[in-house]
Amino acid sequence: MSEEQQQGGGVFHVGQVSGGAVSFGAHSQAHYHEGAKGPQPDETTAKLLEAVSALKRDLAALAASEATQEAGRELAETEREIAGTGRVTPDRLRRLGELLAPGASAVGLLASAATVAQVVAQLLG
Repeated sequence: MSEEQQQGGGVFHVGQVSGGAVSFGAHSQAHYHEGAKGPQPDETTAKLLEAVSALKRDLAALAASEATQEAGRELAETEREIAGTGRVTPDRLRRLGELLAPGASAVGLLASAATVAQVVAQLLG
């Protein structure tokens, strides 16, 4: 063994690392912690999650009001529920539908609100 190798030198090539950890050197350590993944939503619930995220972004374009704040809270709760359980309860779907009904508030006028309302209707059957 060469002196360079004994001191921890030398060359080591790694093409790609995915889903793990690599450590180099005489006293190095590698730690890999993958976060626990919650239940995965079905296709329609995943569409709802995407539409909810888009609507949250669009809410920023509206003047802050009680209606926009309520919608923002309900959308955030919907995201948390889907992330935690992989689904959304019928009660939450009904609240979203009521909140985003045309004429209920300025929120209902956003195109992204119509998308959320359509997916909510699909999920409620």
